[in-house]
Amino acid sequence: MTKRTTAFLLALALAAPDAGAVAFNDVKPGARAMGMGTAYSAIADDAFGMFYNPAGSANTPFVQSAGTLGRILSPKGPLSFASGAYLRPYEQINTATIGAAYYLERQRNGGDIDSLMFNYAQEYKVRQIPLSKPLKIGANVKIVNSDTGDGQKSKFGLGFDAGVIARSQMGLSAGVVLSDFVTALAYPRPAITLATAYTWERRWTLAADFRVRGGLAELYPGVEGVFHQGLLRVRAGRGLGLDGVGTFAFGLGLNFSPMILDVAMSLPPEGLNRSGGGYQATFSYRFGAPSFTGQFVGGAAAQAETLRTNVSALEDKKKTLSQEAGTAETNKITAESQLRVLEKRVAEAQDEYRALLKKNEELEYRAAEKAAGLMGRPKPIEPAKVRVKRTPAWPKRHVVKAGETLRTMAKQYYGDANQWERIYDANREKVERGLPSEGATLIIPAPAAP
Repeated sequence: MTKRTTAFLLALALAAPDAGAVAFNDVKPGARAMGMGTAYSAIADDAFGMFYNPAGSANTPFVQSAGTLGRILSPKGPLSFASGAYLRPYEQINTATIGAAYYLERQRNGGDIDSLMFNYAQEYKVRQIPLSKPLKIGANVKIVNSDTGDGQKSKFGLGFDAGVIARSQMGLSAGVVLSDFVTALAYPRPAITLATAYTWERRWTLAADFRVRGGLAELYPGVEGVFHQGLLRVRAGRGLGLDGVGTFAFGLGLNFSPMILDVAMSLPPEGLNRSGGGYQATFSYRFGAPSFTGQFVGGAAAQAETLRTNVSALEDKKKTLSQEAGTAETNKITAESQLRVLEKRVAEAQDEYRALLKKNEELEYRAAEKAAGLMGRPKPIEPAKVRVKRTPAWPKRHVVKAGETLRTMAKQYYGDANQWERIYDANREKVERGLPSEGATLIIPAPAAP
């Protein structure tokens, strides 16, 4: 989303006509904003943020006081400016902030501006808009004394600014600002600013402001990096092109909370000898804010406490897992014992089943013999034969003839009809209901050892 927004702003900047250069009345105070190339309207969360987006100061937790001094060079003449700002929470409304600022600006061969500004900002939850964070809305009312430096008298005017900032939990924010609606004819025409910013891993903030004033449209990109637990901030961006001189801006911020020092500088890329670029220093104090040392030590202590908590949680988890492992081992032993009992029961059941099956087959065999009329038939007297003893070869093969039974075959081969089970066990698939299939070839195994 950030890439798309930045690409859209860049497209607008390229499409809009470049009707002129930034003039003295476009310069705004704030070293942090200057260091980011004035790409500050989607952030605007310090005392001078009201000059860029009056909504940025909403829900400020501390009373803030700040002052700044700066100087910018241009072919027309050097420009000097100074400003003081004050912000405080508005107790009557939980998330509201009120503030005031005074700004003076003097440019040789250019013009002068004196401005007294009053700011109100508040966080507001809009139910119809599905945002994870409340909107920031704000407005400025200002009294302006403007002198263009062309010999005419200075003019007073009453001015108005308004802005809004939308934020998400992903670190993305977007802002819209309508600024410089002033009745003084000598003051610049109203401006519209579209801004976006994206914070990546709480360290890098990428920002861009697309500003349209009259026929002039420009895109101001910027970046800020945070290091050493917030002690150091490094910034860079495209600087203001005062009187047609383009510049590259960079800056540093030192957070010795409750004191904060910001410095910024801009240089013309064409060369240091060209009359362009400038510098600015801002000092601010946040009343009641925790000291940086306290924050650093407190942060380290909090991290140590978090680590101790994590270690304790891991130890508890280890104990729990050990107990669960012991319980699982006990359950395993119990299950194995139960399994052995069940296996024994299964073996006993199988033995019982085989005994029943054998008994059933014997009953079926006898029933089949009875049905065939073999039960009770006197056995034929066979003449005695003189047999030469020789070692029989087992197993033998026998083709079943009509009327033959397993018992007759056992009698024939073993001389014992009760050994019919040996023939049955070797030819189960060829025996149906206790009788061998007629014409089937049966394997006659060796007789049981005496």
